[in-house]
Amino acid sequence: MDHSLFYQLTFVLLVAGLIALLVSLLKQPSVIAFILTGVLVGALGYSQIHQLSIFSDLGEIGITLLLFMVGLELDMRRLKELGRVVIYTTIGHTLLAFILAFFLSQALHFSLAASVYTAIALTFSSTIIVVKILGEKGQMQSLAARIAVGCSIVEDFMALIILLFIGNPSGGGTIINSLPGWQIAVITLVRALIFFLLLAFVSKKILPWLLKYLGRSDELLLSFSLAWALGLAAFASLPWVGFNFAIGGFLAGLALANSEVHWEIAARVKSIRDFFIIIFFIVFGSQLALGNIGRHLPAVVILSLFMMLANPLIILFLLGRQGYKPKTAFLVGVTTAPMSEFSFILVALANRAGQLDNQTAGILTVVGILSIGLSSYAISGADRLYIWLKPALRIFDRHLPDVEKNSDEVVLKNHIVLVGAHRMGQHIIRSLEKLDRPLVLVDINPEIVNRYTAEGFNAVCGDITEGYIQDQVNLSGARVVISTVPNIEENLALLEAIKRKSGKIKPKLIFSAQNEAEAKKLYDREIDYALSPHFIGGQHLAKILEGNHNFTGLKALRQEHLKVIGS
Repeated sequence: MDHSLFYQLTFVLLVAGLIALLVSLLKQPSVIAFILTGVLVGALGYSQIHQLSIFSDLGEIGITLLLFMVGLELDMRRLKELGRVVIYTTIGHTLLAFILAFFLSQALHFSLAASVYTAIALTFSSTIIVVKILGEKGQMQSLAARIAVGCSIVEDFMALIILLFIGNPSGGGTIINSLPGWQIAVITLVRALIFFLLLAFVSKKILPWLLKYLGRSDELLLSFSLAWALGLAAFASLPWVGFNFAIGGFLAGLALANSEVHWEIAARVKSIRDFFIIIFFIVFGSQLALGNIGRHLPAVVILSLFMMLANPLIILFLLGRQGYKPKTAFLVGVTTAPMSEFSFILVALANRAGQLDNQTAGILTVVGILSIGLSSYAISGADRLYIWLKPALRIFDRHLPDVEKNSDEVVLKNHIVLVGAHRMGQHIIRSLEKLDRPLVLVDINPEIVNRYTAEGFNAVCGDITEGYIQDQVNLSGARVVISTVPNIEENLALLEAIKRKSGKIKPKLIFSAQNEAEAKKLYDREIDYALSPHFIGGQHLAKILEGNHNFTGLKALRQEHLKVIGS
């Protein structure tokens, strides 16, 4: 039996892990490590091995799941909140950045096709990296973050339209490929419209009913999510449909984005996506022509400076014209510096289709790595960077009416997080809502989340032990965390997460314990109070007996208890 694929996969993953460890010490995104791994193993002759096609297929699964996650995490409510400013800013930035990048590429003596692809790649910024860093900083509810994420949503749709025209290599048939360009564009748009309408029908009429059932089981939900993402991607790439698998993956995620379990799906799929996307970036990096990159160092430096300086300055100009203060505009602007995951995929697909030469693909990849690396530091330290640059940024203050005062910014801070909204949780909720403090509910059951959302509560469906959900409820900024979850392992995992994320001020911690041994474990981890059903039940019964010696109130208590049990 030939185990060469096993050994080669083990080798590249080991190299990727080591490089990722080094990159993490520099506080850089792991995507840089994966591309560098590809470049390194490519230099060692990896690109010549006969299993490359297998690795390429695994990489395509990675692209599909990556864009599935991008579509899944698109929160259209953010776009509705700041619709006009987001659309105006994104369209203005896209046009200005594309024109400037195109003429800059022409000045660097790129070919016409290479200049177009370079301009597109330099225009879009990374949604995933921006959301990750802002989430780690606990700033996802800030005005600047809401504008930045809203702009990213519009950019993602623009990138989707561009990907439509980098179709499946099988392309829908030689007859269509032989037509004039404008006819191919019209046919592509008609196909896309039909595809979108069918998907919208399925998303609205079928998926909610299906997810309501599947959401009760983690295994079923994960299996369905993967089958849905890969199945729709495979369907989209069929010759008679005429798109590529990346389009299918993105739309599969978008169809689930408004479901109550989308955060739960994201948390489950993330690890699987990461494995396959490692393979994609390794294969991508191994095929790049970086041997002579030193000859193109001036182009790399100039294009990197464009990403780091021109994109933020365009945003500063556009937001300033709309009345936003320089600080808000600057904080949004720095988020446009890292190259988008769409850009890497665009470069890879165009290079594979023969529309972009290896040399330009290599230059853009190095620019992407540099922009992600430098911008990660810039976004993380944006507040300090603004203070340093504040005098120079005053020129962007147009002294227009302050639009920021009308931006109702609901920031989750010093709030209460209640994990587990059923049974014991629902009694606690009625008391907590009387307090003058924001309340966020977390439950793994989508039916319970739907019920409380309909009542006007801020409720999130998902597993609180997942980092996605913790960022969504801003666990690091919570004042009180209450868990009625009966599973001691989940409670211990949540306590570890709180310990990592909390600053100097630790939140008040109230956790459920099923017995004395569990209560002792929780107290050993310095929680403030353990909710032990037997202890609390005994106290509750004692109060009933003290206040009603004739037991006449038991009938009413019985009816109330039966009502809760049946709910």
